[in-house]
Parts: sequence; structure tokens; C-alpha cells
Amino acid sequence: MILRPLEPEDLELLYTIENDPELWECSNTNAPYSRYALKNYIASIANIYECGSVRFVIEHSSYDTDVPHAVGLIDLINFDPLSARAELCIAILKEYRNLGLGLQAIQQIERYARNQINLHSIYALVATSNRPSLNLFKKAEYNQVTSLCEWIYANGSYQDVILFQKIFQKK
Repeated sequence: MILRPLEPEDLELLYTIENDPELWECSNTNAPYSRYALKNYIASIANIYECGSVRFVIEHSSYDTDVPHAVGLIDLINFDPLSARAELCIAILKEYRNLGLGLQAIQQIERYARNQINLHSIYALVATSNRPSLNLFKKAEYNQVTSLCEWIYANGSYQDVILFQKIFQKK
């Protein structure tokens, strides 16, 4: 598995993930994006210091082929260089979930966060109804810090979220 920057060829992956209503509670959106808007987004991506976020495509080669293919996206958003922290977001295409790819991607982005942009901590906000993501962050050894009551509005009601955090030890 590798993490790589978005390319123009990733437009359909981005379109699929950003327009999946099941993921909207995670992305704070409630309307689909056009291909035109997403194409412009890909073309305008700057580095994390300029735009406060970075997005990687999760690429995986299956056992039956050596050709890597995109299976999801992983982001660091709300980057705060002064406090050396960022929020982690991950989305895996349905057909590739529960294969351990999410955990591998988190481990890789943690290495990037520590070694390339010197983060002190990463956090994630996960809806209490999102059992797979709750389990993923526990497997990745994130600490459950607190619960935020009625933090997001999704599926016609307010939902609680769990704040997970990983603090990196000094090298």
C-alpha cells in the first residue's frame, strides 16, 4: 500500500467518495459535488502549510495483480502548525473495507505526520453510530479522550461523537 497525492485521474474516485450520502456525516456536507467542482479542487491543491490540509489517495495492489488501484482517501485537515496537530479523516470504498487497509493507511499517515510535518498529535471525531470507524481507531491505538454530545447532524437527528487522539512521543 502507498499513499500518494491526488492526480487528475482520481476524479471518479473523488466523485464517488464525496457524493456518497453515507459519508456526508463525516465530511460536514449535505449536497453532492459536481465533477467540474472536484476537477477544479484537484487542480488547486496547495501544500498543507498554505491550505491547512493535505489529502492522499490510498493505493493498494491486490494479490492477484501487481497493478495498484485507488481504494480510498485519507486526509489531515484543520492543521495547526503552532500546536502541531491535525484532524485525521479516512474513507475507504465499500468493497475494500474490513481488509486492514484503513489501519495500514493510518499508520502510514502517522509516519508522514511525525517525520515530514513534525506533528505532536493527531485527532479524529467519530460518530458513536459508526462502529467500524470506532473499532479502527481503537485498533490504531488512539485514546478515547471525550464524547461530544449532539455534535453532528445526520440522518435527521443530532449524534454524539467520540474524540480520539494520538500523541506522538518525542523521537
